[in-house]
Amino acid sequence: MCRLIVLATGNPASRPDTHITGQFEMTPHITRLHFAVDQCEALEAFYCDSLGMDLRHRGECYEFAFPGADTALTFSTNAASRYQYSSRDSYWKIGITVPALDAAVDYLRERGIAVSEPKQFRDIGYLAHLKDPCGFTIELLQHGFIGAARSVRSTHPLAINATLAHLSLRVRDLETARRFFVDNLGMRLISVQAVEEHNFCLYFFTWSNETTPVEDLTAIENREWLWRRPYTMIELQHLRGADTPLVRQPENMCRFTGFSYTDNPEHKDKCIELCQLSDFS
Repeated sequence: MCRLIVLATGNPASRPDTHITGQFEMTPHITRLHFAVDQCEALEAFYCDSLGMDLRHRGECYEFAFPGADTALTFSTNAASRYQYSSRDSYWKIGITVPALDAAVDYLRERGIAVSEPKQFRDIGYLAHLKDPCGFTIELLQHGFIGAARSVRSTHPLAINATLAHLSLRVRDLETARRFFVDNLGMRLISVQAVEEHNFCLYFFTWSNETTPVEDLTAIENREWLWRRPYTMIELQHLRGADTPLVRQPENMCRFTGFSYTDNPEHKDKCIELCQLSDFS
């Protein structure tokens, strides 16, 4: 099993006012993604031993994060049954970006983890999918398109090489969602990726002040750059066509419950609950 990592928070007054990620500054950032599950023990083996995350907390809740990362997955035992995937669920998936997808897939399969065959999905990215022990979908997305794998920094193809990059939600009311993330939370739209044949469009939001390589947010040239960002973004899948409303999982089922973020290191994290996000369905 994995080691328990204890994080020293230090004196709040000594911490900088900005969150440093790579070569740029970003004050607000997502700190935790929250899930209610029926049990946590199997999650420890999966997220630590297989995905290479550190265990940051064990107790009433379990918290996992990639080494040195700012964003964690938090699981609390507050459900009675396994998550049941539905294309109508307002929660979609988490996305993890990696430098070499084939190496990551081979590594996981050698450890008995079922992973879909990697494929280049249109002009979006080179990706594969798997599920955690509770049934939540995880997307593995390579930094570059097919054939553009990069070298990894350790014997583990995930761990320090990976980023918890995307919290993916489904929406039907795009304008209400945009107002929430941009006007209320102060995020900005950084990429727009239409998938016309499947009647949806992807919108990515961040607090980062980085400038995209190409000013046009729909430009394909921005996408590989986007997958290399070392921070967590909000991904909205705007569904077009059918008017069937999106739903939330029942309270007794494993489910995504919300996310936390910080906009001031001297203050407590702020929590956005799923009910606030369901207004966009």
